[in-house]
Amino acid sequence: MTSDAPLALSDAAVQQLEHCNKCGFCLPACPTYIETGLEVHSPRGRLSLMEAAWRGELSVDQGLAEALSLCIGCRACEAACPSGVHYSTVLEAARTDMVQRRRRWVIPAPAVPALLRLVRHRRAFRAAVRLGRSARRLPLPPSLAPLTAMLPVRVDSARAVAAPHPGWSGPAVHFVDTCVMAAMFPTANRDAMTLLTAAGAHLVPVPGPGGCCGALEAHVGHLETARQLARAQVARWERHLAPDTWLVAHAGGCAAMMADYGRLLADDAHSREPARHWASQVRDFATALAALPIPLRFRGTGTRVGLQNSCHLVNGLHQGGAPPALLAGIPGDALVPLAGQDRCCGAGGVYNVNQPVMAQQILARHLAEGEQASVDVWIVNNPGCALHLEQGVQARGGRARVQHLATYLRERWVDQAPRQEG
Repeated sequence: MTSDAPLALSDAAVQQLEHCNKCGFCLPACPTYIETGLEVHSPRGRLSLMEAAWRGELSVDQGLAEALSLCIGCRACEAACPSGVHYSTVLEAARTDMVQRRRRWVIPAPAVPALLRLVRHRRAFRAAVRLGRSARRLPLPPSLAPLTAMLPVRVDSARAVAAPHPGWSGPAVHFVDTCVMAAMFPTANRDAMTLLTAAGAHLVPVPGPGGCCGALEAHVGHLETARQLARAQVARWERHLAPDTWLVAHAGGCAAMMADYGRLLADDAHSREPARHWASQVRDFATALAALPIPLRFRGTGTRVGLQNSCHLVNGLHQGGAPPALLAGIPGDALVPLAGQDRCCGAGGVYNVNQPVMAQQILARHLAEGEQASVDVWIVNNPGCALHLEQGVQARGGRARVQHLATYLRERWVDQAPRQEG
């Protein structure tokens, strides 16, 4: 495909382009527009460029690659759009076309393609995480240093899940541990499962080994690979997913991706209906916990808490209300209301590796806001956000800790389990 060929977009993407009336409500919601103030770095500007390139009025090399590469894909514009434009449908289609043209618009770091492949192989990924943490002490080439810097300082061994209390039963739940959470934050996954069980969920074993949901691939324009991963997930679960079973994850980006399978596989005659069923049963951990029949009691420790809500949880899954509600209900701690708690932190999958300058600018706003509010701990519900915030706090010499929501809640949970006598 030549540079002069019009941008190739799917029918669904063209439909979304036609819905946009260029009103500009999306501009103040866009983190990159907030930083630069440039129209081409806003959703409206990017949609205009994509439309012009699709019509053949603009070459793809005339600013489109830069505009698309700087977009995080946080979907805040979708939440702000009065016309309901599904911006991410257009973005994914355009990025896919740019990748097929071999435009290196989104992968300047040579290690990123290898990272995307590695995430799909869990045992190898866990081993690489352990090896990568040791490699932080070694002199590394510029392409690898940002990746090892993102790794957590310590990967805890996953503690056991508490046994269900006798006589307590609730909805059947498949807990989806997700690739990065399983490799880097197994303790947070186990804490989530313990709290779900205590609140009345009946945890059902997942069928077979876990697989990647495809979120990272979709972000960088590898849309067909994302579809292949989605089909594999749907096929793996198809015979095991009862109509009333929830699929719960403690990773906002992954949950949002899984909830989007119906749209992603809309043109797949075999997988379309199972994918829609799958998508309808996806719940974020906090949303599921709040909806379970047994209320849990928590006791705070005088901590000032700041929330960094996953932007895909808020804007894609539309389940961003449960985390702040849970945090606000913990006596003894104080949830500090931050203006940016629902805005993207700049992580964006591998965005902070591909666009480190912009990612750090966006993160700096959040960290400065938390410092001004004297936040003791940042609560996160997505692994990419956790890694990005932890790196940022350390770089600034900050005192705040970064903690996953489930681990924070388990530490403050007042276990009221009936004790066996004798």
